[in-house]
Amino acid sequence: MIQGRLRLNTSDGTKDMKSERIGIFGSAFNPPTLGHLDVIQQAATQFDRILLIPSAAHAFAKDMEPFQHRLDMVERFVGEAVVAECQLEVSGAEAELLSACPGKPVYTYDLLCHLESLYPKAGLGFIRGPDNAAPKTWSRFYKASEIESRWHLFTADERLNVRSTKVRELVAEGTSSNEEVIKPLLFSSVYRYILDNGLYQQA
Repeated sequence: MIQGRLRLNTSDGTKDMKSERIGIFGSAFNPPTLGHLDVIQQAATQFDRILLIPSAAHAFAKDMEPFQHRLDMVERFVGEAVVAECQLEVSGAEAELLSACPGKPVYTYDLLCHLESLYPKAGLGFIRGPDNAAPKTWSRFYKASEIESRWHLFTADERLNVRSTKVRELVAEGTSSNEEVIKPLLFSSVYRYILDNGLYQQA
């Protein structure tokens, strides 16, 4: 796997000269953390625009907060993120695909095909965090080899060990006792959204 840079794949072995380079960064974003920001910052120089796409129906059947909450948190995340090299944009593309085929997981391959039809003049790239790039995980992706051969891939290095799982655990344990530990893991607007909406808190 190529780490920390973009791999270009075309049928004739030449570089793709399409005008705009769009990075696709899909995740549960449950919630979006500064770990996600680090992945974006690593990928930013490779793209003109990065689409942040929350999962609507996770292919690995993850237990997630409702889509609208996660979409709202990503919008707040983008509002605070400072990435000079490229534009950040929130997309609800997975929800659109799910509404077309209710009850079916939204696979990365299908998402990329859908986005390719929406941006036919752009060169798309799929952004992977180190977790998804691990061979054991990547092999579970639907049509992983076709994704590798058909689209650009960017794999981020593990530079900042911040996991959404840890944030959820800390919030569930109690925000009053863990607030000083939680705050450095998130943007303040995302943390405020979690508190205001009672997310991840034990009943």
